[in-house]
Amino acid sequence: MKRISELKQILNENFSWNKARIDCFARMLLALFSVKTVNLSELAVAFASKATVASRYKRLQRFFRYFKIDYEFFAKLIFRLFVTNKQVYLVLDRTNWFWGKTKINILTLGIAHEGIAIPLLWDMLNKAGNAQASEHRVIMERFVKIFGTKNIAGILADREFGSGHLFAWLNKRQIPFYIRIKDNSIVATKNKNLRSVKNTYN
Repeated sequence: MKRISELKQILNENFSWNKARIDCFARMLLALFSVKTVNLSELAVAFASKATVASRYKRLQRFFRYFKIDYEFFAKLIFRLFVTNKQVYLVLDRTNWFWGKTKINILTLGIAHEGIAIPLLWDMLNKAGNAQASEHRVIMERFVKIFGTKNIAGILADREFGSGHLFAWLNKRQIPFYIRIKDNSIVATKNKNLRSVKNTYN
């Protein structure tokens, strides 16, 4: 109960929802931390309540059925919770899986926090395979428009994002980045000479 009360207090400070919605959301978050899945059937089991599991499940369904999610608002809330007066590293990544026969492909930008990445912004890619440099820039531009650049300690990403176009965009905005590049990439040094780079990591 103490954890629910503390979480409800934090949510009340940031959301203009009624008490019932705040209470449901707080209990749902704690259940999510416990079962580590967004499956409503499993969340209902861990949902703290004296009601039957079937009633909890229906309550969770009602929460999402009549609720329009403002993703930008949630991004701002997460940013306030995890970024105070310090700079943070952002993680640019892509994940994909199949839902039945449908391929889900998501480009995500998150905050690096204690060994994990907490998603802030994401784009559903209506295609299979890697995102293009223009799509990388779009999600970065969304972040800069909302939060600016002063809190960015650096951008972290894998070789998939090693694009000269993205590097140029980040350099222009003076955003540090630490992005792996592919084996034998050609890199321009400050004196404009070109050299071949061998990636020593697997």
